[in-house]
Amino acid sequence: MTVDQRIAGRFAIASGIVTIAAAVVLVIFFLVEAPALVESGNVDRITVFGSTNDALIAVALLLLSPVALFVARVGEPRQLQQVAGYGGLAGLGLGTVFMVTTALRVVDYGTNSILIGVAFVMVGAWLLALNVPAGASVLFSRGARWAGILAGLAFLSIGGFAAIAGPSATANPTGLMSSPILVALLGLGTAGLHLATPVWAILTGRRWLAADEGSAQDAPVGRSGG
Repeated sequence: MTVDQRIAGRFAIASGIVTIAAAVVLVIFFLVEAPALVESGNVDRITVFGSTNDALIAVALLLLSPVALFVARVGEPRQLQQVAGYGGLAGLGLGTVFMVTTALRVVDYGTNSILIGVAFVMVGAWLLALNVPAGASVLFSRGARWAGILAGLAFLSIGGFAAIAGPSATANPTGLMSSPILVALLGLGTAGLHLATPVWAILTGRRWLAADEGSAQDAPVGRSGG
């Protein structure tokens, strides 16, 4: 599959919009459903807003897959961004699958949290590899790079939470919420995922689309030229 700059830009913006929608749904979940869910101890129960948020994140990750393909294609051979592109694609694919299983609760939440943690660590590493190097300014604006770094740290934070919490997410959800470290990892990670990721995706998508429109006169973003 070949993804050019314009396609990647459009998918990036679409992913950002879906992630913003997921953030709105998440706020409603925490206000309406989360307190009773944690108090009941049955976190494997399907809830309207909780499962909707999980499903929207799955869609947002899936929409970022063409972005990973594009970055892997335009990166210099054997350079960090190209290698990270394929690693990110794998993480996005795994994350999509495991967020769907979370939304449907076909796998217990404790096991699923570990699987999601692995996928999110891969996505976080991908975002950091794309945005931290000095050469990232070729593909991303300064604002997008900062948002991408925050988003990458957010995905790593959620992955760290999953690694520490593990099956305890199912066995003792109330106990997990009494740990300041776990609350900080989950809270900061969740906030960063829902806020920094869409900013990065939308800014990146707009930059790529603008560069593609001006490619007839100027050199486009990226080595391949889209």
